[in-house]
Amino acid sequence: MKYKYILFDFDGTLFDTSEGIIKGVRHTLEQNGYSVGEDKELYKFIGPPIVQAFKEFYGMTEKQALAAKDLYRKYYREEGLFLCKPIDGAKECLGRLLQAGCTLAVATSKPEMFARAILEKFGFSEYFSLIVGADPEETRLEKSEIISFVLHELQPGNLADVIMVGDRKYDVIGAKKAGLACIGLDSGFSDPGELENAGAAAVVHNYRELSAILLG
Repeated sequence: MKYKYILFDFDGTLFDTSEGIIKGVRHTLEQNGYSVGEDKELYKFIGPPIVQAFKEFYGMTEKQALAAKDLYRKYYREEGLFLCKPIDGAKECLGRLLQAGCTLAVATSKPEMFARAILEKFGFSEYFSLIVGADPEETRLEKSEIISFVLHELQPGNLADVIMVGDRKYDVIGAKKAGLACIGLDSGFSDPGELENAGAAAVVHNYRELSAILLG
């Protein structure tokens, strides 16, 4: 077994949360007077921190993006949170990794309370030694900061024993900044070539392929 510690992103990696996220983003943008196209155009919101996404994709100022974030999270908490489903094969893969002696953690830009609620509802919490997401005080904003916090808590010793798994360039870049390699899981939410261009150590298309790399 090559990796003793495996960090997983959440949205688009462990769970398909696209329905709730897209409905929340659409609601937020329309309430702010933006014209919104097809759902596919909003897939880019699955992965990055929400404030960063509003600024990057719609040119919002910091103040506008923070106000949009509050509106989005209110809608998501009340109506969109459980509009999701596990990615096919995720639970089976996690079980096999635990049986092999791996330590598993979640490192997500999603608010930690949302990630925990979904993991508990779908019976995923038991697989993870640590679940870390964006905190209410927003002291962890960048993906690299979240990953670094996980590493600080796990104390793996040798970073060569640790790998990140994520579905967007933000996971690959964040892992690299924190000193880790990242396997890209192309679950349908990244642009063509996005994971490769960001420098993913490998790109897989399902959990069967991921298991083959992680378990040999």
